[in-house]
Amino acid sequence: MTGSAIQLLWAFLATLGFGILFRAPLRDLPFAAFGGALSWGAYLVLRTFAGSESLSFFVASIVVGIYAELAAALLKRPATLFIISAIIPLVPGAGMYRTMFEAVAGNAEASAATGFQTLTLAGAIAGGLAVASAVSRILWLKKPTLPRFLRRR
Repeated sequence: MTGSAIQLLWAFLATLGFGILFRAPLRDLPFAAFGGALSWGAYLVLRTFAGSESLSFFVASIVVGIYAELAAALLKRPATLFIISAIIPLVPGAGMYRTMFEAVAGNAEASAATGFQTLTLAGAIAGGLAVASAVSRILWLKKPTLPRFLRRR
């Protein structure tokens, strides 16, 4: 097995574990775990081609968000069920740890730099999910309706 395949397997298993921890229904766990592997796979591909970690997180989050919206529409389940589990591999936990470590060690400059990078990645994740949600609402999930005061009575 290659290094990337092992990483995808671990992303799948970690997401499966978090799905169990978050008490996702058993019938939805495979779809949530696949979303986690998909998010990490998208990140790995984008990291090699984009060259920017923030952009990689942003686009991988869009991929996860669109996958979650599609899975939710097809399975008639809430999208947050898939988003919460599938986004776990992208959460910058190591950056948060390093930020706190540098702060406790008294390295204010290193703590600020690491903290800023971590916040940038977290913002990229949040932005990507927001874009995916908006795009899915515009394209296929919600039919446009007139406001109530413009409808015929």
